[in-house]
Amino acid sequence: MKKETPIRTIVIDDDELSRLILERHIKATPSLELVQVFGSSVEGLAWLLQNDGVDLLFLDVEMPEMTGLELLRTLPSKPQTILITSHKDFALQAFELQVADYLMKPVEFTRFTQAVLNVVKKLENTAAAAPAPAAAAPDELFVKVDNKIIKLNLNNISYIEARGDYVVINTDNKKHIVYTTMSAIDQKLPPEMFLRIHRSFIINLKKIELIEDDSVLMQDKYIPIGGSYQSKFYSRINKL
Repeated sequence: MKKETPIRTIVIDDDELSRLILERHIKATPSLELVQVFGSSVEGLAWLLQNDGVDLLFLDVEMPEMTGLELLRTLPSKPQTILITSHKDFALQAFELQVADYLMKPVEFTRFTQAVLNVVKKLENTAAAAPAPAAAAPDELFVKVDNKIIKLNLNNISYIEARGDYVVINTDNKKHIVYTTMSAIDQKLPPEMFLRIHRSFIINLKKIELIEDDSVLMQDKYIPIGGSYQSKFYSRINKL
């Protein structure tokens, strides 16, 4: 169990002794952080409906006003839940509600720990299955020019032209000669901004001044759109 990321936990149980036992067990478990304790299912439900970020709920099944199972069915978003009860008769309903575990009163610490470990595994599996956040598109490129490595702002690059064994990077105010290939530099550029439109040219789509006769005007230079690149180019631009 990881101490550095405590599992935010609440308890809803109308049995005072049971609440005290659960509080003691939670405080003795470094991976858990006790956020709230409620002796009423109605109060607990009201709090859950107004607060996010609960990872684990210890929930008594038999409570007046609203049972733990009724509370669970009411929640639109359910945290990992461990049911607490004095009877085994609720096992089937607990299974149907996909609770993490089911503990009998009085809750023993060994069995409590096993249930928490089950929750830790479920939370880790859920986190591992979640898609990774998309990486932010780069806004700069480091290139080797002569014996120096310089930083170029991608927004300032208009187009890149192949010249034999090197490429010329044309920015708003300067040209940089870099010994590399078009394929290599194309792989470094964000595709939402740059597009190869010819065997010898990669352009910054934001820098296009006009399009005429299958050519684009960039910095007073007409750059041809190669025949095999035209379909992809015209599908990318926003035109009426």
